[in-house]
Amino acid sequence: MFAQLARTGDTREVSELLSKHGLVEQDVETLRLDELFERGWDRLATSYRNEYVYKNELATRLVFKRHSPRTAGFQVELRVGGSIADVVVANGTTTAYEIKTEFDTSRRLTSQSADYLKAFDKVYVVTHPAHVSRYERELDSRVGLIVLSNQHSLTPYREAASNKDNVDHYTIFRCMRREEYLTAIETAVGPVPPMPNGLIAAHCEELFRQLTTEQVHKCFVKALKIRTTNKTDVDFITKLPPSLRALGYATPLSGSQRATVLGLLAKPVQLS
Repeated sequence: MFAQLARTGDTREVSELLSKHGLVEQDVETLRLDELFERGWDRLATSYRNEYVYKNELATRLVFKRHSPRTAGFQVELRVGGSIADVVVANGTTTAYEIKTEFDTSRRLTSQSADYLKAFDKVYVVTHPAHVSRYERELDSRVGLIVLSNQHSLTPYREAASNKDNVDHYTIFRCMRREEYLTAIETAVGPVPPMPNGLIAAHCEELFRQLTTEQVHKCFVKALKIRTTNKTDVDFITKLPPSLRALGYATPLSGSQRATVLGLLAKPVQLS
């Protein structure tokens, strides 16, 4: 719906959806769309703490409060091996966050954490206070635990152990985009000779395997940071209301679509 808002410029569908949940009161003539989203967020964070609540709290508390959008990369749903990391933050190092809400099970947690430990320095499970004891027993000892409290604070329960010396070249290479691994190889090894597209990935993978574990980790940190800390991304994310930060990071939009969204958020709510 957020992407549709950016593509069409039509706010009626999202406004009516939020209105159905009693979020539009007598102030409908002066209520702005960004204020309506904030009301929706307050309701969601209080009454139904789904995965988006966790993602958005991580964006706000890790990037906007602990670090800065200009220095910390924030990735939403990054494929790693056979798993998808819910959130990945890259600042001085790489940290993966796997979210397990009160509505989730631990069915795939063992395989997920094993995949993440091949790619990231630190791995955390972020969960509800009621599930901490169970996950503490089940998790690899290197994986940390963070609790999202009822007051919406993120409280470390068990610190993650540093794992950067154990990361796997192949796994990290598969996480990187073509321009990222080319830059990494050219910086560490030298220019990559011209060759057909069908061959260059395999050739680069062989060169990537020649790097030290430390080099691979540093290349990955740099690549993930650059993805979301450029001026264009930072300008967009910082102008969004706090309720939409994770959505802003997760949704690929063109420059004109981003401008459309920001313009609509500042306008009064439109209902049919």
